[in-house]
Amino acid sequence: MLEGPAPAPTAEPPRGGAPSLGLALVALFLPAWSLQQALYAASFGVALVVIGVYGRVVARRLLGVENLGPWTTVYLGQFGLLAAAALVMPLNGLSARRLGISLPLAALIVPPAVALALVQFRRRPPSPPVQASVFFLGLGSMSLVFSIYSRDISAFGLDLHEHIAWIGQIVTRGFVPLAEPGTRILGDYPRTFHVVAALWDAAGFGLPAGPFAKVMPFLQNGLPLLAIAEQLVAGVGDRDVPRRWRWEIAVGLAFFAYAFLAVPLAYPTQDLFGTPRFSSDGLLMLPIVLLIVAWARNAPRAAAATLATTPLVAAWAVTWNPIVVVLLFAATAPVAAAFWVVFRPGPPHASRARPTVFVACSALGALVLVQDPWVLSLAAPRIAACRALVHREGLLTFDEAVAAGLATAREKSVHNPPAAPPCSDARCVLAKAAEAAWSALAAPWNSVAAAVSDAIRILRSPTLASFKNAFKSAFLVQPALVADYAGLPVFVWIVTAAAAGAWRSLRRRAASPEVKLLIASLVGLAGAGIGLAFATNLASALNDQQHESFILAGYLAFSGAHVTIGFLWLPLVSSALILAKPVLRPVDPAEAIGAGVQRHPACAVVGLALWVALPLAARLNLHRPLQHRGFWTRIGLVDLRALRHVEAAIPQADGVIIPAEHATFDGWEHWVLPLGETAALLPYGGRRYLFNVYLGASYPLSWRDLDDGLCSGDPAVRAAFFARTGARWVLIRDQTGADAATVVQQRWPRMCGVSFAALGAELPAVREQMGIFLFRLRPP
Repeated sequence: MLEGPAPAPTAEPPRGGAPSLGLALVALFLPAWSLQQALYAASFGVALVVIGVYGRVVARRLLGVENLGPWTTVYLGQFGLLAAAALVMPLNGLSARRLGISLPLAALIVPPAVALALVQFRRRPPSPPVQASVFFLGLGSMSLVFSIYSRDISAFGLDLHEHIAWIGQIVTRGFVPLAEPGTRILGDYPRTFHVVAALWDAAGFGLPAGPFAKVMPFLQNGLPLLAIAEQLVAGVGDRDVPRRWRWEIAVGLAFFAYAFLAVPLAYPTQDLFGTPRFSSDGLLMLPIVLLIVAWARNAPRAAAATLATTPLVAAWAVTWNPIVVVLLFAATAPVAAAFWVVFRPGPPHASRARPTVFVACSALGALVLVQDPWVLSLAAPRIAACRALVHREGLLTFDEAVAAGLATAREKSVHNPPAAPPCSDARCVLAKAAEAAWSALAAPWNSVAAAVSDAIRILRSPTLASFKNAFKSAFLVQPALVADYAGLPVFVWIVTAAAAGAWRSLRRRAASPEVKLLIASLVGLAGAGIGLAFATNLASALNDQQHESFILAGYLAFSGAHVTIGFLWLPLVSSALILAKPVLRPVDPAEAIGAGVQRHPACAVVGLALWVALPLAARLNLHRPLQHRGFWTRIGLVDLRALRHVEAAIPQADGVIIPAEHATFDGWEHWVLPLGETAALLPYGGRRYLFNVYLGASYPLSWRDLDDGLCSGDPAVRAAFFARTGARWVLIRDQTGADAATVVQQRWPRMCGVSFAALGAELPAVREQMGIFLFRLRPP
């Protein structure tokens, strides 16, 4: 068994609280260049503190570790809070259904955090900060990305448009609504990602959720990366002050290069499309972080928790996004197994409480599943007891709502081909699985072949174009989400470290911890590459040509990008430790950082200031999110105040028509999309908006209601649509400075081809505020 360092207290003297707090505030607010950004920076800082309080409870009570480091504490705290929310939110929802009242999410999580903080403060003096260099660089990096995304609160595209609305529902109500607001129809999208984002937003006291939704890919990938960095400093670095400080600098620079140069952590896809999937590594890396904590801190309870929490983590994965549970077993499991074999954290006798924890996590996982609307919508048609429970609460599945005339059939697929199952019996399925497994075993060899091919191509033609995508196909998990021109340096970095580590191990006839970390990372990623290739091959082989099968196969084919955005950190940071070790030799106590500060205080201050300000340089490589104009346009908090003023004139039960179009994505799916500058406001809307994608009162509607209902040339059909939906108003946002008459007379070529005046909107405008116009709608 490879044992981690003894859990002796650090030799570093406690740092002053006031200077540390001052530096943290500088790192937090330095990227904020407007009042709105500063407000969100304060909210993010408060959220870190609140979630960190829960993390200290998790670390001390569940893992038996007193001080894990700030980022590890926050990372584990969000899952401790998520588990607690699974117990509390259903009770809040029950109160809403039975009594008509519920507490907002902030009221559920902030007061207990305050009470826990007071108990912790009175019980013992605060522990000295650890790994401050990693903490300040991480805080500056998080704050920079958050400041970019809080410059405006609008969505970047359709995906975030919906996610922001769902997050806002949870923050406001304090529970996960089973039905879309304004309907009795079960929702059809998993909600755990939205609960996590809502917890972060509510922990900062519940500002409009757009910036928290947009930062989730960076936050959920950055947290486990920083947690691993903290634990590696504790597990690999020495405990003397100068040595540990140098290890912190090494892993901090590695994080900066990884997050902003090697991997597009802050902006993985255009419009942040697929936000939950690109945020899933925050969950998928939890078992690996627990194993590293167990090794680095000699905490066998953390190793036991890796296995005992599997049912709960799997339930979260199912309700995060359906493919995440596949990634959990195809990618996380091989990597975790490799780390367990190499490091073997914790003696066997430490897991005596594992059965009890396993049973508790299984029960909690079941509770997570039964309060997710997507799970219920799948289970109700198939399980009689679940269907009876849904009906007893007065709820319906979407198909039942269509049959009852309460909804229009979605008809989302454009082509609707007939089902063509490739297999009719279990023997055929097993044969397909065997073929998929045999093909997947070649995944590591394919990576080696791609590396050789790219190397030959570059040697023959060393042009800039040949370097752009070079070695991206050489990584063990495919497709690898690596930034343009970063494939070659990252690949060379890892290969050089592997060679240096092998040479060093042969000379000493023993592998150092950082070399074993690289071995575990590479072996685990090879297994993950095989697992993902098997899942992709099998999904493709069993594709029955139906819409859902195509989506599943497509998502799994691209899932390597979701995995590599976080998991590639493991070989990269271990390579950084191997290559940096010759520079990090033990130094004389006289050269300790404290002595250096006393001799050269000005240099120390300048160095620390540069370290805290280093993340600002990343703005140079974040031009895509900086230039993004939002979903049609940008909005801020002042625009929401104007919207609330206009909405005050609309009765709660009335329907509100907004500009929208019937669109098809690549000839694949039918969608109803809001149009123009009005769209940016709608995730925050507080009324029954019609044709707002499939949110709220728009959930029962389809593109046929737009084309054949509102846009019908038959006044009787249009009148029936108005009566069925309760449409009484039209809301339009126009920032051109036009007056109400011009706005209502404007023709919309992509929506019925006429003006809203032709559809019944009347002058004068009932309310007008900052370019937001409200018109009464006259029935045909």
